[in-house]
Amino acid sequence: MVKTQLTHDRSQAGFTLVELAIVMIIIGLLIGGILKGQELIANAQVTSSASQIKAIEAALTTFRDSYDAVPGDIASPARRLPNCTASPCNVASTTSNNRINQTPAAAAASPATAANENTRFWTHLAAADLIGGLDYTSVALTWGAAVPAAEIGGGFTVGYAGVVGDLVGSGAATINSGHYLALKNAAGTAVAADNTNAALRPTQAARIDRKLDDGVADAGSVLAAGGEGTTAGTHCFNGAAYNENDGASICKLYARIQ
Repeated sequence: MVKTQLTHDRSQAGFTLVELAIVMIIIGLLIGGILKGQELIANAQVTSSASQIKAIEAALTTFRDSYDAVPGDIASPARRLPNCTASPCNVASTTSNNRINQTPAAAAASPATAANENTRFWTHLAAADLIGGLDYTSVALTWGAAVPAAEIGGGFTVGYAGVVGDLVGSGAATINSGHYLALKNAAGTAVAADNTNAALRPTQAARIDRKLDDGVADAGSVLAAGGEGTTAGTHCFNGAAYNENDGASICKLYARIQ
């Protein structure tokens, strides 16, 4: 009878404190691993997008050294660029003034439009084999077709900025004139003054800024756009500081490439 009772008692026994502790440790490690993995992915996206900007600047420099012209702004691309005998690649510039006619905030239009140098910029870089992942025969204004996608989300448009007003939505008081990339969402729309078409969270924008420039939202070669102020979910930056505690996608960036 004693033996039967002992057997019965053991069959009713639950987990010991040691076993529960081990299970909790395993769960904690799993959660920690997931969170760490998400952090690593986020950091990799920031690093990759910063590298893309540097690569585009390097491609522009190489193109100018090779052809003595800005991509998208060539008077006779069909005679000078390889594989550039059909529209939109062979559409000639009407100005050839060594700058993109559109501002960084301008909406992209059809690459076949003669005045649309900000989209032919990518077409010519792709035809010269200086940038990959694009179709230089495409007229599709979607990321990864005629215009490049950003690793972090959204994609890039390009243009020339000579005054502060050319960087729509930026809080910059002064700018250095030159060609800028605009990192935003929605390929065929203009950059808005508010957070419309924003592709980045403030912390993502701040990290890219710190990798490429000074981390200051309204100064330097990397500038924030997307509304200025402190209202949560609405403003990317407040003066010089990014609103990094805001988790909403409310930021766009301008990055000077030449």
